[in-house]
Amino acid sequence: MTSTATAAPDTLAGSESVQTLYITALRNTHALEKQAAQMLQRQIERYENYPDLVQALRLHRSETDQQATRLSDLLHGHGEDRSLLKDVVTQTVGNVAALVHSVTSDEVLKNLYTDYSVETYEVAAYTSLIALAEAAGHRKDLDLLTLSLKEEERMAEAVFAQIKPVTLAYAEREAAGKKADR
Repeated sequence: MTSTATAAPDTLAGSESVQTLYITALRNTHALEKQAAQMLQRQIERYENYPDLVQALRLHRSETDQQATRLSDLLHGHGEDRSLLKDVVTQTVGNVAALVHSVTSDEVLKNLYTDYSVETYEVAAYTSLIALAEAAGHRKDLDLLTLSLKEEERMAEAVFAQIKPVTLAYAEREAAGKKADR
């Protein structure tokens, strides 16, 4: 097993490249949250046969909007703004992915797998942002980033808990000849 050397966060705080990396990560995560909000909204509108999943998605849609606002506030607090171009490109990619899934016969299952992947990706992104905030000397940002991390961890667990029940409900609807992907 290889070891990764890490510098003490305090030694990196004055580094311009670490500051730039942190701001870039804030922008990237903001764009990710905007994309996630759109994806969640599309699913909420479509899944009437999966009420527990929809309930979890609704709660997290609200959290996602709050996370995007927190990230925007952090960017503004550092004299930066989110990248509108990055937001548009990221949201467009998300819309294309949703369109592809919506024409497949097992849309709800594929979206469930994607939801879990996105949530674990966001957990990694916030974990990285927290490390960068510490390294860049922005300890005042940690509370907001940690709150978002906890929300993402909770949602990853909630989505994971829905995989088996939604899969079985989907299979039951398919076996009964009912429309299963809504």
